[in-house]
Amino acid sequence: MEGVSIQEILKLLGPQTGNMLWNILLYIIFILSVIVILGMPDKNMLASLLMGAVALATVIAKLSTSAVPPLLPKREFGMFLINVLIFVFPLLTAGVVRARKKGRTVMLCIITGVLGGMYFFFFWFMEQAN
Repeated sequence: MEGVSIQEILKLLGPQTGNMLWNILLYIIFILSVIVILGMPDKNMLASLLMGAVALATVIAKLSTSAVPPLLPKREFGMFLINVLIFVFPLLTAGVVRARKKGRTVMLCIITGVLGGMYFFFFWFMEQAN
């Protein structure tokens, strides 16, 4: 990939490119997934990896919706899988967290999963189902 610089990537990750609805939902999901990773109790490697995958998937989705030409086209199966990952993995994380007091972490995982579900269904309905 010739001609790709850090400044171009940061510009694509910024809020000024792409559809603003997708930007806001992806930013909120990314921030919540990072908060969940940082607030996760010890000895939860699987849960941390699942939420790390969510954070990575939101970055890939943001780059795909902002870039011209896109990293993954909107109607491609790979983009659908990225959106499914953003929806399902936080809910899986809520189920696999091991701790005595896991209320805050599980609640944030469920909120992230619900927002991921909103993003998944809105994106599918508005962009992929046409």
